[in-house]
Amino acid sequence: MNVDQRNKLVSVLRAAGPAHHQAYIETDGVDPDWPVWYAGYLQEPIAEQVGLSFTKSQLVYCLMNADLEYQARGPDSDWPEFYADEIMEHCAPSATAVTDQLALYYFDGCPFCAMVRSAIDRLGISVELRSIFDDPNHRDDLLEARGRATVPVLRISSPGGEERWMPESRDIIDYLESLN
Repeated sequence: MNVDQRNKLVSVLRAAGPAHHQAYIETDGVDPDWPVWYAGYLQEPIAEQVGLSFTKSQLVYCLMNADLEYQARGPDSDWPEFYADEIMEHCAPSATAVTDQLALYYFDGCPFCAMVRSAIDRLGISVELRSIFDDPNHRDDLLEARGRATVPVLRISSPGGEERWMPESRDIIDYLESLN
């Protein structure tokens, strides 16, 4: 992960908080479309200050996924840092993609895992397959890293020892397609 980009993203998210709170007050505390508001507010600053480009819908998707993970794994943590980590993990390109080691955590019978495995075959990318039911150690690794055993998850290990865990079949497929 590019630490400088991550820190800039934390700053952009932190700065957006007070603006959203003002907008939230003006709607009497009801904002079911908060991801849409944030995406519109953040799209340009993220591109200009962080150097990451998203369509508004991609950013809404990233924010919603970050929120789901935040609620499940980090409700007591600093939300801008948590969201930045999630966005960088799921949406930012790897600086070492050519030399990264890839491992897919999956299980047979999972339709989302099948979609990812099909993309791997179609793209001809070398990815180690790690069935969480065939080898309990793989399930344990996934639980330790992510706090749950939902699949598919792509583990991206860079030569410098950095690891990213990318869930969500569509994100994984998009990432794999970006490697070609």
